[in-house]
Amino acid sequence: MQRFFLILIWSTLTFTFTLTFVAASKAGDTWFADTRSTTTGLEHLTVKKLDNDNGNQSAPVWRSASLDELLETQIPQKPLIIVIHGNWMTSAEAQKHGIAFDHLLEKFSEHQLLIWSWQSEKISCGIRLRKDALTKAQRADDQATHLVAFLQKLKPNSKVALIGFSFGTKLVCNTLQTLADTKESGNELLIRSVLLAGAADCGSLTPNGQYRQSLSVTEKMLIHVNPDDKTLCFYPLLVRIGGPQAIGKKGASLNGLSEESRQKIKSVNVARQLGTEHAFTASFQSFVRCKKDFQQYALFE
Repeated sequence: MQRFFLILIWSTLTFTFTLTFVAASKAGDTWFADTRSTTTGLEHLTVKKLDNDNGNQSAPVWRSASLDELLETQIPQKPLIIVIHGNWMTSAEAQKHGIAFDHLLEKFSEHQLLIWSWQSEKISCGIRLRKDALTKAQRADDQATHLVAFLQKLKPNSKVALIGFSFGTKLVCNTLQTLADTKESGNELLIRSVLLAGAADCGSLTPNGQYRQSLSVTEKMLIHVNPDDKTLCFYPLLVRIGGPQAIGKKGASLNGLSEESRQKIKSVNVARQLGTEHAFTASFQSFVRCKKDFQQYALFE
């Protein structure tokens, strides 16, 4: 009987240790970076770390951290998934999405998740919505300098998945374009990219497009295409009536692309899953639900 109780106590202790270890290994996997106070490079970048081990597993919280702390925990062999939101997103809302995405990805293999947030709050409404969109489109492109500065601090041969939603896809593509232009340490990274509901020109990846060199620094690119996306119907009006369609509505133009570049692009029609919806959470969930694509483009499996 005494032996039975000893075995029971040992089993309980082992189970408790296992739970503690799992929780500890999970803690620190999800991060948040906010460029709203950033002027040049990474100066004044706000960094937070999701604390899943705060004594209340049902209510994880963000705690203040530093860029150095984030970089110290980064391991080249562990995929770093960087998710970038689109327009009309506050810092607090981006953090809420980060917690939801953290739960969504719990079942997948070891990785780091980084929510990259930028100044995209609504600044205009009504008939001035076009001005708001034009401002954010330019701002998303300009934000690439900060993300490039961050990527260049990562260890060589790090695995990085860049996932952009809506105007966030412009940030992803211009980051790739800048890395290609500068020929800096970004070329030492293993980068895969995903464009969800992409609010960028459908011809932007072609030899004459805005992001013409972006494919040269990414191993492969997944593009979700939704012809029924009602929000992207208005994208051509950013330029003029009859302007270029969005890459997330029409898909990427392959005109003039080399065979090597064409092979890097995979387009998936998600109209059946999303309908007319243009939403950050729904688009990310659609990507994750396709386990094969998520493992290939985000986890490098």
